[in-house]
Amino acid sequence: MGRGGRAVRSGLDLEVGAGASVAVTGPNGAGKSTLALTLAGLLPPVAGVVRAHPALAAGAADRPHAWRSRELVDRVGVVFQEPEHQFLTSTVQAELEVGLRVTGRLDAGGRARVDDLLERLRLARLARANPFTLSGGEKRRLSVATVLVTSPTLLVLDEPTFGQDATTWAELVRLLVELLDEGRTVLSVTHDEAFVAAVADTEITLPAGAGLRSAAVAR
Repeated sequence: MGRGGRAVRSGLDLEVGAGASVAVTGPNGAGKSTLALTLAGLLPPVAGVVRAHPALAAGAADRPHAWRSRELVDRVGVVFQEPEHQFLTSTVQAELEVGLRVTGRLDAGGRARVDDLLERLRLARLARANPFTLSGGEKRRLSVATVLVTSPTLLVLDEPTFGQDATTWAELVRLLVELLDEGRTVLSVTHDEAFVAAVADTEITLPAGAGLRSAAVAR
């Protein structure tokens, strides 16, 4: 995998199965976010190959980085490390509606899903606010909600619980467990050990040097 045209880590051999919840951990600078973005199809691998299972590709190319944005939004939802990097509209509610508009699902059911997430993630009072005016924790909750609202097959989340209080943390965990119970797949980059214990089936640790370690997580 690479960043800026150069490989930041090599020798990785990783498979994320359907319905799995995988946590990627390790020190800052180990390449966790770069790995996540590469697996999500947002960064092309500098070396090696990233392939999507035919069930995820569903008629598209088997290389996720070759997918068009319309093909990505149906399959992969990504929460970036910096929430502002994914905001597109002038209100919180409109931000939650973007993915549903693109996928043609902004119907009564889609609007109900928006309202449910606004309530559960304590954003309802901010529905008409500009996303860029929110606090850091509120921006994080909104960025996660924009991914959850479309229920993509694969969710790639970079520090989804950062800056959240205990109430919102617990609600985020419940929402993700609900999606896992529906058969969705979750890949999380995190430093949150409690989140790993609550959500992950497998923990993959990228050490500061080369290689990776994998371990099953009981939850």
